[in-house]
Amino acid sequence: MDLIEQCYNYLFWGALVVLAVGILAALVYIIRARLTVDRIIGINLIGTIVVMVIVVLTFLLGEDYLADIALIYVVLSFIAVMMLCRIYINLYQRNQRKKEEASHDR
Repeated sequence: MDLIEQCYNYLFWGALVVLAVGILAALVYIIRARLTVDRIIGINLIGTIVVMVIVVLTFLLGEDYLADIALIYVVLSFIAVMMLCRIYINLYQRNQRKKEEASHDR
């Protein structure tokens, strides 16, 4: 039994390392992205990876309350991404209206 627990421990730590590399890759993606939509997708990706990190820590540390924190973080991340999308849509529509008005003025 001890060997199995040790293997799971290594597996979880390995998963944390892979997820940390994933977060760094997502940060590079956000920084290099040219479109705002790509940046919003990158932010959503980081939120998802952070939830996975919290869930892995739940199993690794044996603390059940971390699963509740992961659920709360999922909801907050979803709301944040929806707000960013709404702001982006409003700005895009405003710019389109300005372009239409400028073309009608000519």
